[in-house]
Amino acid sequence: MATAAPPDSAPVNPAPPDADRGVFAAPLAWLRKKPALLAQLRGFARVAVICTIISMTIFTALRPTMGTQWANTISLVLCSVLNTDLNRRMSFGLRTRHLWWRDQRRGLGVMFLALVMTAGSLWVLHRVSPGASIAVELAVIVLGNVASAVTRFVLLRYWVFRRVRHGAGAKNAGAQTPAGAAATSDGAPVLP
Repeated sequence: MATAAPPDSAPVNPAPPDADRGVFAAPLAWLRKKPALLAQLRGFARVAVICTIISMTIFTALRPTMGTQWANTISLVLCSVLNTDLNRRMSFGLRTRHLWWRDQRRGLGVMFLALVMTAGSLWVLHRVSPGASIAVELAVIVLGNVASAVTRFVLLRYWVFRRVRHGAGAKNAGAQTPAGAAATSDGAPVLP
């Protein structure tokens, strides 16, 4: 007696129906091939949320007594130190104090980009709408920070923490590497 051939079985891991469609399909596919960069971007996004909340809180507290521009400047400078330190740890896997002061000086340089964008945005806002509410000012500051975020990430990755990319963290033996990153024999993360 002849047996019937089994029907063709479905693929084990079928692709999601929208896998090949959409504006973000190609960039997301490329990003999935770069786990270290993806880990850095995730850490950067977490730090951005934390620092934005803290910066807006400081701004809101200082604005009534110091004015808009001074409150913005002070909140950005204070949060810059926190931002650089958190990005060292959460985005780039640097856990020791080696080169901390240099990183902070460079981080302040990167902060000036956000300061110029937010101060300029506030200046334009007050020329267009002199009686703008604090909610509108906060929205303008957040939008200015978002606009500078891409440049900030690039500067952090390729200037402030470039030693991570080149494996030059010899004094960083206690560092934990971000997910997907390789490590040198001394434990320093090497990222693509």
